[in-house]
Amino acid sequence: MNANVKIIDKQYFDSCNDFCEGFAMVKLNNKYNFINENGELLSKQWLCFCYDFHEGLAKIKLNDKWNFINKSGELLSKQWFRWCDNFHEGFAMVKLNNKYNLIDKNGKLISDQWFAYCDRFYEGFATVKLDNKCNFINTDGKFLSEQWFSSCCCFFEGFGIVILNNKYNFIDKNGKLISDQWFEYCNYFHEEFAIVKLDNKFNFIDTDGKFLSEQWFDNCYNFKEGLARVKLHDNYYFINMNSDLLGYYDFQSDGI
Repeated sequence: MNANVKIIDKQYFDSCNDFCEGFAMVKLNNKYNFINENGELLSKQWLCFCYDFHEGLAKIKLNDKWNFINKSGELLSKQWFRWCDNFHEGFAMVKLNNKYNLIDKNGKLISDQWFAYCDRFYEGFATVKLDNKCNFINTDGKFLSEQWFSSCCCFFEGFGIVILNNKYNFIDKNGKLISDQWFEYCNYFHEEFAIVKLDNKFNFIDTDGKFLSEQWFDNCYNFKEGLARVKLHDNYYFINMNSDLLGYYDFQSDGI
């Protein structure tokens, strides 16, 4: 593939996309290419399909295989894949022989191990699945935890959610579980507190693994601007970050 192919004659396309990162996808005779703002085609090779650029690279399809192209018209990898995803946090998922891996912007795979599944990177960690168990992998290709889990949910505000034997917990970026207690359910952190469920009751846990309140509630809602709604004995209250309950409010009477 050669870059910066000049359009000498006035060219009309069957369709075209908006510009994204300096290039727009164009379609002609059921084939696809990119055009830059100077009216130059990115490649002499017209493609079966392509997607917009993300983080400097675009997915392209040729002969039912997938690869990436950079803004100089160069392929990222000598290997063509069965499928690939857009780049996110410097890596993209690729699929080959029904296995998954992650590739960086230099065309290097993150691991010699191919996985049953993997997800995008979020906050520097990606979920990978192997032998029906899940873990996180970092950008150096190292697993976060020696413990493998039934499922892992992506990192958000510094913590990932892990599931084992139908119980939930949080894991930090050092591979440490936030609590010795496993929960029936938990939600992501919002304003330094997360909702947890145990014995069909709800509470909040902080990033040190401490419960906000000695009182467990019938329901809890995420913190917003330092306050959260809680339900107790069919009444609704606000709770602050010092665990003080603030008044009683009948939300149902206002149709909430």
